Amino acid sequence: MIKEKYVRPAILADALELAPKMKAEDRAEILASNNASPLKALVEPFTMTNSKIYSIIGTKDEGVIGMFGSCPSQIPEYGVVWLLSSNDLYKHTRQFLKECPYWVTQMSEGFEYVYNFVDKRNWKTLKWLQFLGFEPKEEIKQYGHGKLPFLLMMKEKSKQKNVWCSYSIENRNSDIFSSKWKSCS
Repeated sequence: MIKEKYVRPAILADALELAPKMKAEDRAEILASNNASPLKALVEPFTMTNSKIYSIIGTKDEGVIGMFGSCPSQIPEYGVVWLLSSNDLYKHTRQFLKECPYWVTQMSEGFEYVYNFVDKRNWKTLKWLQFLGFEPKEEIKQYGHGKLPFLLMMKEKSKQKNVWCSYSIENRNSDIFSSKWKSCS
C-alpha cells in the first residue's frame, strides 16, 4: 500500500519532481527576489548547514506537491522560513491550514524570530502568513532582482499563540490527513 497525503523530511529528488510543476505565483516571486529558477530555489536549502527541509506528499498521482523549511540566517536567533508548492496544494487547503501551526513550530525551533520577504503581489501567501501569526514589519519598495515591492513578514517565537494542530510522528513522518489532535504549546 502506498502512503498518501503526509509530510516527511525532504530528499533532493523531491526538488527535481516539484520544480517543473511549481505554481506561477511562486515562480514569479523567486524570479523577482533573486532571479532563481524553481530548481535552484528548491535545491539551495540542501546546501545550507542546519537547514530543515520537508516535503508535502499529495495523492499517489500528485506526488510531491510542496516543499518547505527553514534555514539559519547570519544572525543566530533569526531563521528564514519558506514554502514553495504546486497548484495541487490548493486541493488540500483545509488539511494544509490545520497542519501549518505544527510545522511552523517545528521550523521555528532554535530561533527567536522567523521571517521571509514576500512579493506584495502574492496576496494569498500574505494572508496565509498573517493567519499563522506573521506580521508585516516593513515594505521594501524595490526589493531584489526585479526591484518590486516586497514585505518583510516576521513571527516572534515568544508571541506564538497556544494553537491546536494535528500531528502523528512515526519514523519522522507526519500524516497530515489522518492525525490525532494534540496541543502544540
